[in-house]
Amino acid sequence: VYKGRHVKLKRPVAIKVLHDELVHEPTMRARFLREAHIAAKLSHVNVIGVLDVGQTKSGRQVMVMEFAEGPTLTEVMTIAPARRRVIQLVRQLLQGLAHAHGEGLIHRDLKPDNIIVEISQDGTEIPRIVDFGIAILRAPNGEFGERLTASGMMLGTPLYMSPEQAQCDPIDHRADLFSLGVIVYEMLAGKPPFEGTSMEIAVANISRDPPPIAKRAPNREVDPALELYARRLMARRADHRFATAKEALAMLDLIEHKPKEALLALGQMDVEKALAVISLPKY
Repeated sequence: VYKGRHVKLKRPVAIKVLHDELVHEPTMRARFLREAHIAAKLSHVNVIGVLDVGQTKSGRQVMVMEFAEGPTLTEVMTIAPARRRVIQLVRQLLQGLAHAHGEGLIHRDLKPDNIIVEISQDGTEIPRIVDFGIAILRAPNGEFGERLTASGMMLGTPLYMSPEQAQCDPIDHRADLFSLGVIVYEMLAGKPPFEGTSMEIAVANISRDPPPIAKRAPNREVDPALELYARRLMARRADHRFATAKEALAMLDLIEHKPKEALLALGQMDVEKALAVISLPKY
């Protein structure tokens, strides 16, 4: 990916070029064009959009995208974000996902490295989702299925991969919600729920619930409502997660403005103790 300047629009752009070794691979050429067509369907502040697609004189395919300047979410998370910051970042990511899902797309590889955090002129952080390269497009019959990978081929990053995706089962938009749940957990704990080889992590996501953050990061003071929220997003069964990104957004708003009601809705038993943690000065 290169940084360039659009001579007509007079704005910086990111130029993604198909690697020389892949120019003569029909499948990779098709996948590259498909990514461009998928991303071109999206127009949202929290998603990097495609402006143009074409090829060089030498036959290399190029994709011209919006340019986003800033650190990845991976870099942002090196310092523990405060409660308000977590909520603001997650809210915007959900808004971007809601837009993509509404256009019939699921990302399949949502992770901190695929999120760039821009800073607006007023200092607001704006997370932007990139790389819809392995997304699935929903067919007119409502089923997700258009892809360029063979049936049974696992694509994605195991650390953030839903159990159904890791097992190569049919997936829908709730797979993205699982990935977001891992991201939220990592923002709160400073580390992901599981560590190990890719296979070990995939097996853990399939067979185990995430450990309490108090065990993974005993020195962190964590909003219990946000931890419960992450765990709901990361439910191993898709039908135990939030049904949609919009539903997850509604619960996030409840956590921010009515934490007691949110704790009750998320199944917290000792609400008063949990509220005492939320009201700590650092939050």
